Amino acid sequence: MEVNPHSYTNSFRKRMRILFSPLRLALFIAALVIAIVGNVVYINNGAGPEWLGPASVIPFWSCVIGVFVTDMKMRRLDRKRTNPQ
Repeated sequence: MEVNPHSYTNSFRKRMRILFSPLRLALFIAALVIAIVGNVVYINNGAGPEWLGPASVIPFWSCVIGVFVTDMKMRRLDRKRTNPQ
């Protein structure tokens, strides 16, 4: 079985291009900014409002979960292309 150097699984460059497209990268940076600002406000207000601390990391974890889901989907599609049984 030959290894395709341009497949999603074997090409680091292709993976980074898909997982961190310009839109995803902008959303990830925005999520980090929201997390930092939310935590600074949370700490400076003496741990208040209480919901702000945990809520500030929700956009970040949403981006991380989105990357994992996309990676799993792309790996599955790559396996189907290489083994079309």
